[in-house]
Amino acid sequence: MRDVLVVSYTRAAAAEVRERLAERLDENPRALRGNVSTMHAKAYDLLNLSRGDVVGESEKEEFCEDYGLPYEDEYASGSRRTARSTTLGNKIIATSQWLQRTRRDVADWYDIPFQWNDDEVRLPPDIDPNAQVGNKYTPTWPSDDDRVDIPEAIRAWRAYKGDQGLVGFADMLERVADRSLLPDVDHLVIDEFQDITQLQYAVYEEWKPHMETVFIAGDDDQVVYAWQGADPKLLLEEGGEDVILDTSHRLPSNVLEVVQQEVQHITERQEKNLRPRTEGGTVEAVESPSVLDLVRNVRGTIESTDDETAMILFRARYQLFEFVEEFIDEGIPFKALTDQRLWTDRLTDYIRAVEALEADEPLDGLQTRRLVDMLQDSAFGTGDRSEMRDALEEREEAAGVEDLRNLEIEPDFVQEYAPFAPEPPAAADMLRKVTRLQSQSVEAYFSGDYRGMDPDRVRVGTIHSAKGREADHVFVATDLTEKVVEQMAASVGDDLPTGLEFPKRGGTVPYLTDNERRVFYVGMSRARNRLVLLQNLVDGAPTLPIDVLLYGEPTGDPLEDAMGSRTPVTVS
Repeated sequence: MRDVLVVSYTRAAAAEVRERLAERLDENPRALRGNVSTMHAKAYDLLNLSRGDVVGESEKEEFCEDYGLPYEDEYASGSRRTARSTTLGNKIIATSQWLQRTRRDVADWYDIPFQWNDDEVRLPPDIDPNAQVGNKYTPTWPSDDDRVDIPEAIRAWRAYKGDQGLVGFADMLERVADRSLLPDVDHLVIDEFQDITQLQYAVYEEWKPHMETVFIAGDDDQVVYAWQGADPKLLLEEGGEDVILDTSHRLPSNVLEVVQQEVQHITERQEKNLRPRTEGGTVEAVESPSVLDLVRNVRGTIESTDDETAMILFRARYQLFEFVEEFIDEGIPFKALTDQRLWTDRLTDYIRAVEALEADEPLDGLQTRRLVDMLQDSAFGTGDRSEMRDALEEREEAAGVEDLRNLEIEPDFVQEYAPFAPEPPAAADMLRKVTRLQSQSVEAYFSGDYRGMDPDRVRVGTIHSAKGREADHVFVATDLTEKVVEQMAASVGDDLPTGLEFPKRGGTVPYLTDNERRVFYVGMSRARNRLVLLQNLVDGAPTLPIDVLLYGEPTGDPLEDAMGSRTPVTVS
């Protein structure tokens, strides 16, 4: 493995590859970090960076404040966001990154699929009536025009990073490509190649001639990061020996038929005649369910099976939060694929520690560490949490273990240092440094009927976060966001089929671009046994009708009539 570099698109995917390889090689996954990573992580290593070198939310906010731009921390809230509510500072920074990823000049800023308000920003001079002379590279403006000049703001943002000695993710890749920095390996493997950007492709082109062998894997139907500059043509037009797989190792025949019907409307793609994993499977379409209906459906799915898994997917995080707010009170443990403010592995470790203490059974070292970090000060009585932390570190050092899960801690150890560690009824009240939803999850879990259930049985996330994962039962909400609709409208322009019109706010969406079609393909193709499509779930959100999703155009018929005998879909 030391001669091989495996590059995956996301940190989660890289971690999964490391774990699988480590199991086969009888290695610790940590030992493979240098050989299995994202391209950004490898660039971080090659540039010898530290955390303080990488631009964060606080620096973005500081720049925008100094420059007089509004800025919103995208992780500060789970509230609903639209293209209109996306603040100008966020748009400018995102545009700068998009131009880097696509290897475009700053003057091309208007090509990004954003909707811009010409009352607050200067548009390109060829379409802005206030422009005086010049072209997009050398425009001039009246002296009383105080609107924001986007190219100037982008250049100011990049200058700010340089002055502060900071780099963003795109900056890292630019430096690696420009300096010809190479990984010290002979063999290169790149997974999810369809999602690489022009900038990542430039790094790949720099590395490729220095490798003995190069293996790339990808599916052009699964490009879900087009908004970040991913281009399926980079995969479709890449040379070398092509091997097209002919079997889906996940999808049963009925699910595969519906998924292929959805994806066949993409204009430019590699045709694939896949055979199903097995015959059968079910596809259901549900029209205008409430979020509570979905909660009941998921609960019924879990209760009717012993160990089958469910995945609930949404196009946007705010939609996910609307579901979670209703679902938490069921007390069903779940894993959040996309947000650390919900149920996490850290929360699971805390819960297992409380359960072990209740049963007077040993804890592992990591569960004990969670108690040290997450319990309120009052749990430690007259002592201090640092005393328990120091004692735990001494036990760890004496045992000589690399993984805290392999360290066994008896309940008496916890009682010695945290004599008021809670029993289950008080477990939520004794937590610190957690979100309201996490505390609520713990309380509902210990009050409910699902204690001991593996949180991995139910996973909740956005469609993007589900990539590379699968579940027996997959629920996909077809609601979009106003931001997505406006981006589609901007990219389609005048090419929208005659008679169709994108809604201005909410409403029914009559058309789906290829990029969005690929996103839904990814969500739908996660289902091993059962796929449930949910139309018009989220109140006020733009709704993508299922007939548009499957047939490429509105049929004008009620959902049940539209499905009819054309698909193996059961309507409820």
